[in-house]
Amino acid sequence: MIIPVYNGETSISQAVDSALAQTWEKIEVIVVDDGSTDRTWTILEARAATDPRLRLIHQNNLGVARARNRGITAARGAFIAPLDADDLWEPRKIDLQMHRLFEAGEQTGLVYCWWVWIDDEGVILDRSPRWNIEGSFFELLLKVNFTGNASVPLFRRSCLEAAGAYDVTLEDRGSRGCDDWNLALRVADRYHLAVVPEVLVGYRRRDRSMSSSRETMWRSYQLVAGDLRKLRPDLDSSVFRKSSSQFALYLAGTAFRAGAFMEAIRWGSRALRPSFPWRLLPYLTRLILKQAVGLGKPRGYVMRPGENLDRGKIPEPLMPYDRIYPD
Repeated sequence: MIIPVYNGETSISQAVDSALAQTWEKIEVIVVDDGSTDRTWTILEARAATDPRLRLIHQNNLGVARARNRGITAARGAFIAPLDADDLWEPRKIDLQMHRLFEAGEQTGLVYCWWVWIDDEGVILDRSPRWNIEGSFFELLLKVNFTGNASVPLFRRSCLEAAGAYDVTLEDRGSRGCDDWNLALRVADRYHLAVVPEVLVGYRRRDRSMSSSRETMWRSYQLVAGDLRKLRPDLDSSVFRKSSSQFALYLAGTAFRAGAFMEAIRWGSRALRPSFPWRLLPYLTRLILKQAVGLGKPRGYVMRPGENLDRGKIPEPLMPYDRIYPD
């Protein structure tokens, strides 16, 4: 388990606790402090003194991709699971993914799962679509990132290393944000994917109101897409058009949740293509109405480290994208 962290004093304890609480017994948790200037290192040292499974690495501030790669190099196991410093895992996460990976066979390089979005207090805001896609699906993963976020996958280490680990050049080129999706794509280009159809990850939602962060994400996406065009020149240009459209829709969603409605419209206009708006419209209308009358507030169910989620308290997806996404 690899946890990169930079100035994470408010969340690193919970992330580490959720990793150490895994029911899969044979674990090591490697935290790479990427040059934090707050109390992160002090917190980590105190925690490591109580649990020998926790290993700490300190480096100068070199960026999240290099921090993750540093942790991978230091890891002793044959399987790698990244966890961001402000996210949470349910205790059964690694256990269920390991069993699924063994069942799926050696041709499978990545196992993903479902997730929920949580706020700073761990309150569940929304849940992921029920993606249930397995096998060789590089092209579909390029169209829509159904593996979710950096804290979701479990990788077979040999497959991750064959794909080249995390691309540090994205940050060098001034555009970070898509390095986790980029790695999942490069693994999917060589190996199969499998899924555990359970909500096992809490992904901390921090939708910044600043449009500059979305512009950075867009540039990061464009760099990834450009690199993949070179990797797979055989792919039809329509695949990249659909991918671009979907990513613009994702950015429109982050702008909408941040209250930047005009910006959301601008990003959404890049995503529209024939028939798709009509599939999306009923769900988008319902979401806007809920927001307008105050019904879209969190239900109050909190995800906590070391506790299994109560499936009956997890909300339905506000946008069931697995049902409305066009092929």
